[in-house]
Amino acid sequence: MRVLLTALVPSHIVPMVPLTWALRAAGHQVLVAGDAELVRFASAAGLDTRLVGAGDTIRQRLTRPGAVRMPDRAAMDRRADGEWDAVGERWRTRLGGYLGDFVRLGRDWEPDLVVTDPVEFGGLVVASALGVPGVVHRWGPDDFTSPLLRRAKEQLHGLCVSYGAAGFPDPALLVDPSPASLLPGGDNTPGLLTRYVPYCGTAELPDWAVRRPARPRVLLCLGMWHGRVLAETGRLPLGFRHVLDACTEQGLDVLFPIDAQYHPALAGIPSSVQVVDRFPIGPVMRHTTVAVHHGGSGTSMTSFASGVPQLVLPGDKPFLQTTGRLVAESGAGAALATEDAQHDPRLVREALAGLVAEERFRTAARQVRAEIAGLPGPAELVRTLEGLI
Repeated sequence: MRVLLTALVPSHIVPMVPLTWALRAAGHQVLVAGDAELVRFASAAGLDTRLVGAGDTIRQRLTRPGAVRMPDRAAMDRRADGEWDAVGERWRTRLGGYLGDFVRLGRDWEPDLVVTDPVEFGGLVVASALGVPGVVHRWGPDDFTSPLLRRAKEQLHGLCVSYGAAGFPDPALLVDPSPASLLPGGDNTPGLLTRYVPYCGTAELPDWAVRRPARPRVLLCLGMWHGRVLAETGRLPLGFRHVLDACTEQGLDVLFPIDAQYHPALAGIPSSVQVVDRFPIGPVMRHTTVAVHHGGSGTSMTSFASGVPQLVLPGDKPFLQTTGRLVAESGAGAALATEDAQHDPRLVREALAGLVAEERFRTAARQVRAEIAGLPGPAELVRTLEGLI
């Protein structure tokens, strides 16, 4: 079986990487197609790749952090049809830069199956044009991908027809890399529950990543949304600065992996903070007491899969807020959802101290970890995909 796999941005392909390895281990061929950034990321994971839409700048412009205002789930329902028409026009503009190249690749490579993230609609358009099953692989718990796919079915119908398809297809299968307890509810179409297997890149592990630290360690992850704040202002978002101060007061070590380009902006942070270049967080979770992060599903699900309590300081993006809410509801962590709460040093200090000291958070985190471990993994998912052909 040949599988064509794509994603809108590298972070969306992260939860699919273990599946690609399982497909290849079962004797199947996998080709990852996308823009230059996605291709670089997939190549680093040991995957075969193909660049589509070389020279296209529209996609990068429309997918960079902050380029598009994202409504929360309730606001999506309140959008008038005219507003959705404008959203659809933006989707068609983005797809127009590379879709022809993508469809040609599909016809040349002749995949039996296309796997895509929920918002890279081009994957489903290609599947429809080729007449093969299209599988949507969510990146973690979310409450909006099914409503978006329903709108895409309306807005992208004509585009699919122009490539010889009957219309924008329903997914042949939805995959939820999440335990049932973390599903956010709402009108999302339920998917096949599968085990989340952490993948955050690879690295040669230095001594500090292998040895147990002398003091409890806090792992700090800004994510690209808060990283943008650091890049634009030269300062850490205030909530994360309060975390660093609280860690110093409470005698905690901090591991802070972040792109080297940002390091000059971190001058003056406490000496107990170990700043390292971008580094996969999976290997260091075994010695992490608390993970403090922005609400990204990859960081959150890696923490859950590792049984590590979490403190979420989400940005104003709805999907980050959803992650914070789910972490708090699980009992395995806490979330300071508002800017006012994140800017209050007392609230930050108390939240962090509770996560370090109180056993109930670790107990809840281990319970979610056990639930994740009990789900069918990538090898079982491969057999399900084989059954679609």
